[in-house]
Amino acid sequence: MNHKSLKEGFFIKRVSTLEKIKRSSIELFAKNCYHEISVLSIMKKAKISNSAFYKYFNSKKELLDSLVEDILLEFDTALNVKGLTFRSKITRMIEDYIYFVQENILECSVLHEAEYIEEKISMSLKNILKKKLSDVGLDIGDEFFWFFWGSIRFLVVWSELWKLKKIDESVFENLLTFLFKGISPGHYELNDKVFFYKPVKIQMLNDSTKMKLFSSAERLFGTKGYHKTQISEITKTAGVAQGTFYLYFQNKKEILKELVKWTNRNLRKELKEVIEALSDRRDMEIAGYFVFLKFFEKHPWMYRIVREAEFVVPDVGIWYYKKLHDSYLEPLKQAISKRQIVNLNPDDLAVFLMGIGHFMGEDLIVLKKHPEDKFKDSLSKLSRYLFHGIRGGK
Repeated sequence: MNHKSLKEGFFIKRVSTLEKIKRSSIELFAKNCYHEISVLSIMKKAKISNSAFYKYFNSKKELLDSLVEDILLEFDTALNVKGLTFRSKITRMIEDYIYFVQENILECSVLHEAEYIEEKISMSLKNILKKKLSDVGLDIGDEFFWFFWGSIRFLVVWSELWKLKKIDESVFENLLTFLFKGISPGHYELNDKVFFYKPVKIQMLNDSTKMKLFSSAERLFGTKGYHKTQISEITKTAGVAQGTFYLYFQNKKEILKELVKWTNRNLRKELKEVIEALSDRRDMEIAGYFVFLKFFEKHPWMYRIVREAEFVVPDVGIWYYKKLHDSYLEPLKQAISKRQIVNLNPDDLAVFLMGIGHFMGEDLIVLKKHPEDKFKDSLSKLSRYLFHGIRGGK
């Protein structure tokens, strides 16, 4: 066969300029913080001109919105609510979720950050997930959403995006057991003592100058975001000379890292003091969520800072969650040995429990969906699912 017949025998697909822009931006956004990627870097990777980019998009944000729209459409289509039984429908839906992420890692990495960047994106994804719950005939209230999708989604982030764990058959079976049966071996009623905690705002540091810088960075990062905050603003708000900043921190990322570590250290300290006053691990879990919510009510900007650190300084962001995870393991092992909770792998169970808190925190601390005086009601309802699984003890 000669060269001419080869050319005629094969269909050569041309990649459109729009496809080049989208693919290049997905690769860049997935591997770097969105705010650190410029339109110029996208154009260079796609090998297109300035005019070619602006023919399709007016801005980087418009491009992100277009990418998210594509991803959510594919995601919605990929999640099937099919099966011959109630259990098989739920199992398949969870499997489809996991497979979608595994097969679209870059796209899901972009979506994960986009959720943090813009509330409407987070709400669009939640609406899809709530619709799937409704199609199966499950509760679509916030408490059930945290229990069901919180544990699943965080497991997938933990395993597929952060590469901290492989979802094998054992992990998947543990997840299903957790969702269908909950953590309690038998019927259990929540002890009202879990809500006795009364938080106070913790002084950040003893060094007064460093504390001023810390407090200033906390406020500015929490309200404006890390990338929109300048060091000069931090020092001005703190009432110190700009050069003073560099006596304590090498750069802006260093103060962000220290804020995350401070938050982790003090949150774990508060959790330990409160839950040690209780005798049953089931109560301790709900008390832990209550402490978590009240702690961030006193330090509201810190929750946003921890979330942003996932993307700005991923090693520290992931360290934050891993430290919390590791602090769960021994108490869970002891509770299993006492038969207070079911015999699930503590490593897996810790991830599920953290997932509930993670997405509950987004709703109640960042989005403020429920007022503070409703925390107890929400946690009481959540406890029924946590203790007894999908049916909530019914």
